Amino acid sequence: MSSLTPSTPSSLRLLRQFIFVDLLLLFLITVTLTTNEAMAFGLSSIPQPTGLSPELITSLARKRYKVNNVDNNDNNNIDDDGPPMHGNVAVITGAAGGIGRELSRVVYNLGGTVVAIDRNVAGLDSLVQDLACNNSDRNSSSNSNEEAETPPRIICIPTQHEDLESVARSAEEIKSRFDSIDLLVNNAGLTYPLDKCKPGMERMKAKNGYDLAFTVNYLSHFLLVEKLLPHLQASPSGGRIVHITSTYHYKVDGSELIPRTLSTSDGKAMPMAYQSDPALMSSKHVERAYANTKLAQIWHSRSMSIRGGVPSVCACPTWAGTGIAGEEKREFMERFAFPVAGAGIASALNAMFRSDEELGDALSTTENGGQSIVANSRTVEYLPLKNVWMSDWVTKLGWRDGIVDFAGLILLYGQWFTFGEFLIQRSSPESYNNKSGRDALYEWSLKEVEPWL
Repeated sequence: MSSLTPSTPSSLRLLRQFIFVDLLLLFLITVTLTTNEAMAFGLSSIPQPTGLSPELITSLARKRYKVNNVDNNDNNNIDDDGPPMHGNVAVITGAAGGIGRELSRVVYNLGGTVVAIDRNVAGLDSLVQDLACNNSDRNSSSNSNEEAETPPRIICIPTQHEDLESVARSAEEIKSRFDSIDLLVNNAGLTYPLDKCKPGMERMKAKNGYDLAFTVNYLSHFLLVEKLLPHLQASPSGGRIVHITSTYHYKVDGSELIPRTLSTSDGKAMPMAYQSDPALMSSKHVERAYANTKLAQIWHSRSMSIRGGVPSVCACPTWAGTGIAGEEKREFMERFAFPVAGAGIASALNAMFRSDEELGDALSTTENGGQSIVANSRTVEYLPLKNVWMSDWVTKLGWRDGIVDFAGLILLYGQWFTFGEFLIQRSSPESYNNKSGRDALYEWSLKEVEPWL
C-alpha cells in the first residue's frame, strides 16, 4: 500500500518520470486550449476513478469503530449487521458543501452522529433536508415504522471561522451536548482569487483584523482542537483528528510561519503569513497564503504527537470538484477535478477509518509526528528532480513558487491516471525536519487563542 519505497532501479525510475512528465505536458497543452477542443480530444470520455466502494467504506468503519464500542480486542463481538458508527460522534467543519458535505453524508449513512459546522446556514439546512430525505427513503424501503430519531443524528451549528469568538461558542455548544467526540475533521478552508486580491484589502482580513485565510484555514481549527481535546481524549473508541490539507504545501518552506517581531510592527511577534499590513507582508503573500496554511496544518497535526495525546493525520484530496477556487471556477473544477462524491474524498475516508497500523508514518503518534500524509494520486512521485526544485538555492532564487504551481497543473491531469485507492505519501522536507519552527508556531498559536480557551 505504501508509496514510500519504490523498488524500480533509480535510472529506470528517472526515465519513467521524465516520460510521464513529457506525456502529461503534451496532454496538458492539448486539453487546455479550449473546453470544446478538450472534449474533441476525448477528455470527457476518460472515466474518472470511482473512489472507495460503499462496501469497503462500511468494512473499514466497522473495523475502526467495532460496532457499539465493544472491546477492541474482542473481534468475536462485532455486530456485522448494525450501523458501523452507531453511538459515535463526528464533528466536521465546512460541512455545508464540497468535501465536508460528502463526508457528513458518509458518516450519517454509517449510523454516526454528525455535528456539521459551517458559515453557510442555507447550505446546512439543505444538508439536513438531504440526509432526512435519504433516511426516509431507507426507512420506507425497509418498511420501518420507527418515529423520527430523538435526539437527531445531524446537528448543525452555524459558525464563522473568521471569527474566533464564533468558533469558541460553537465548541462550547458541542461540549455541552456530548460527553465525548470520536472524530474531528478540520475541512473548512478558502483560498484567495489571485485576480481579485491584493495585500491590505479588507476582504482579506478576519474579524480580528489579521489575515483571513490563515485564520480560517489554520488558527480557527487550532482553537477548535484545543477546545475539544478533552472530549476527543474521552472517546471510548479512540478519538482521531483529520486535517484536510494539500500537496500544495510544497510551495512554501515554512519561513513565513515562524513567529517573529518585525521592526515596523507594534512589537507583537507573529508569523508573516498572519499579517494583514502590506508593509509587513511578503510580496508573494496572496499567492502563498493557501500553501502556508496547509503547511501550518501539517505542523499542527505533527505537534499533536507529544502535545495532545490524540492521534492526528493529514489527508490530501488532490484536485477535487469543490468551490474553494471561487464560484466562477466551480464549473471547471467539477468538470476536470475528482468528484467529491467519489475519488475526491478517498484520502479523507482512509484517514478517518483506516487503522493506526495501516496509516503508519502518516499518523502523528509515530516518532516526531510522522513524515507522510494520506494521498490518492501517485503523480507527485513521478515528478522528477524533486530534491532540486525543493533545494535551498531554488527557494532563495524564488523559482520554487512557479515550479510548484506548474507541478500543480500537471497534478490536475495526472491524477486521473495515477489514482490509488490508499496511498501513504511523503510530504515536503520542511513539513517534518523543522521541529524548532513547528514548536514555535504551536506555542505562538496557543498564546494567540488563549482568550477563548
